[in-house]
Amino acid sequence: MNPAWILIVEDEFITASDLKCNLEEMGYKVPAIADTGESAIDIAGEQKPDLVLMDITLRGEMSGITAAEQIREKYNIPVIFLTAHSDETTFEQAKVTGPFGYIIKPFDLRNLRTSIETALYRHRSDEKIHVQELAIHALLDATGDAAALLTVEGNILTVNRKMATLLGRDPDELVNASIIGIFMASGIFPRISEEIHLCRSGSPRNFEERVLGRWFGITLQPVIDQQVIIREIALICHDITRHKATEHELLRLNEQLIREKEQLELFSMALNRMNDCVVITDGLGHIMYVNETFEKRYSYSLDAVKGKHISELAHGENRLDLSLKFFRGYSEGDWTGQFTGRSRFGVKILQTIKGSPVQYEHHRIKTFAFVLRDRFDS
Repeated sequence: MNPAWILIVEDEFITASDLKCNLEEMGYKVPAIADTGESAIDIAGEQKPDLVLMDITLRGEMSGITAAEQIREKYNIPVIFLTAHSDETTFEQAKVTGPFGYIIKPFDLRNLRTSIETALYRHRSDEKIHVQELAIHALLDATGDAAALLTVEGNILTVNRKMATLLGRDPDELVNASIIGIFMASGIFPRISEEIHLCRSGSPRNFEERVLGRWFGITLQPVIDQQVIIREIALICHDITRHKATEHELLRLNEQLIREKEQLELFSMALNRMNDCVVITDGLGHIMYVNETFEKRYSYSLDAVKGKHISELAHGENRLDLSLKFFRGYSEGDWTGQFTGRSRFGVKILQTIKGSPVQYEHHRIKTFAFVLRDRFDS
């Protein structure tokens, strides 16, 4: 690992020089020494040291506390304060800048090294946590779902933009607010209080709610640590409006299919009770359906003749044209003819046949219905 770069901010030349020598003997690099708060800010911006050792009391208009605050805000560089004063007032003033440590002059070298290493380690850890938080926020914003991280009591730790938009608030305004109170005041997700309470037992919760004409699938996922303690609760609100619409449409179509099936069953029962044979074909004469009367008369089951051409039912003595040419040239209207059929066992069947187009598609006949009634020629 490369040695850390440390900026010394100290207006006493001898103290600064002595500190620089000690730091370099410890293996650190000291790129510069600043003796005012203003110069410390400039050098920090130019050289980006890993750490700043900042004397609280500096000559000039800017104190070390003010300089440390600006360095932290502008460059996120950790600061350790050097001070000859250990009074409570000084510490309270310095504390608001979020320092990484204090070293009381005259300083002990062992304590100095320990303070520096602790500050550097803490800063690296904070940076990792910050990067993880940025990644979490990026992931939350990348998803199309409204999402939030809650305390076990239901207070908001963080939300993504989608959730903020859903609640009509700025994301920063929502931090530390009660999600239960916001939802209840908005009249949305009325079950949230009960579901958060149930989620505290450690079990994920899933439910659906309708809000302002849209449907949402709500998931509450407990975040459990290594000690099996619930630390937070993740809230995901997924818009399922389109899914619900599809679901309702499928339900409607299913009900329609059931009704149509019932109608077809009634239609089939009526056809099966007819004394005449009924054959339904496609627009070119290929058999799609036959009734039970046909099955008995011709000794063929529906499965046996389905897909065959109706002309294949003709006896050799048949003179009625039912070829593909006939169907291709058919225009419209009903027609009647004399048909001589042949049963499965070769028995000749004399019938009067009546054909009617029953379905059209793109101005072309899609389905024919034929009724065959026995005739008794002498």
